[in-house]
Amino acid sequence: MVDLNAAVRKQGALRGLLFGSIMLIIDVLKLFYLAYVAKSPLVTFVLLYPVYYLVLFGLALLFISNLRSKIGNYWSLKQAITGIFVMLIVSSLIWNNGVTLYSGKINPVVAQKAHAGLVDMRRGAMQSQKQPADKIEKEIADMNKNFVATSNFTIGSFFQSLTISIILVFAVAAVLGILFKREQPAQQA
Repeated sequence: MVDLNAAVRKQGALRGLLFGSIMLIIDVLKLFYLAYVAKSPLVTFVLLYPVYYLVLFGLALLFISNLRSKIGNYWSLKQAITGIFVMLIVSSLIWNNGVTLYSGKINPVVAQKAHAGLVDMRRGAMQSQKQPADKIEKEIADMNKNFVATSNFTIGSFFQSLTISIILVFAVAAVLGILFKREQPAQQA
């Protein structure tokens, strides 16, 4: 007999590797878009927020459904939460650390150009809305400060980010586990 709990963790980790890799590729493409293609604030906003998050959630739901079907379509609430948590934490580690590594060490020029493009678009959008110059400069200064803060990778920031990720991923896994649990039907005697 197959240990279903072990199968849930193993299949969750495998799907997490794939999901994290796909999201890493999407985020690297997003950096290139911001660095070299983005011109329209409206199109960029639509691509970076509604479309991006629809793709993210759609892929997550697809991978969760696939995970459940791979282990036989039935799992308890504990197994659902465990499988989803393993999948999401593995994908988060690959995705977030991959983006940090890529933008900080592998190709920091693209990250800097993407940030500059985002700043220019934000400035243009605020100017078109006739925002006061001091408000625009404060917003740009905050964007630059956040970019510098997230660009400086330290062991402390890694563990702080990891702790926050674990808490958030567990909360999301619990909600999704409740939605995706499917108990084995009781046998009729």
